[in-house]
Amino acid sequence: MTEQNVRVTIVNHAAVDIAAPPAAVWQTILDEYIEAKKFREIGYAIEPLDDPAACLGGYRIRLEQDGAVVDERLCHVTERDEIAHRLSMFADYLAGGMIVYATYHAEAAPGGTRYRLDCHSTLGIPQPAGAGRAEIAAAVAEMTAQFDAALTGYLESIKAKLETRG
Repeated sequence: MTEQNVRVTIVNHAAVDIAAPPAAVWQTILDEYIEAKKFREIGYAIEPLDDPAACLGGYRIRLEQDGAVVDERLCHVTERDEIAHRLSMFADYLAGGMIVYATYHAEAAPGGTRYRLDCHSTLGIPQPAGAGRAEIAAAVAEMTAQFDAALTGYLESIKAKLETRG
């Protein structure tokens, strides 16, 4: 029996309420993604893109361990709305073929700000011979739950940082 890959899209929506003003959460989003602070802090090399397609900005990130590239992505800013406090980005994971579209929102909420993250990730997953829609749907549901947990954990870490500062 042989396996083939099937392309699927995982959709995630995560949010956390933070006891901090929208401007502080918005600045954190810009620092993390426009300035790539999130990636720099864990050792990624960041190189600005010289590409007309990255008309709103973008960068290549690359992480090496023991001389081998373990992650490399092209990241494009696709929307930056200072008034709505909304940033959208596109990431092409070069090695694995995953494509991610993400939108980060800092919205006023009672007691502070709601930091929302909406994400669509398209990637190939193994489809064992004979596997049908039900098996693929189960694999997608499992991956969705894993991605949800990772995104919620990330948002909770931002909440902890901002509320500790406040």
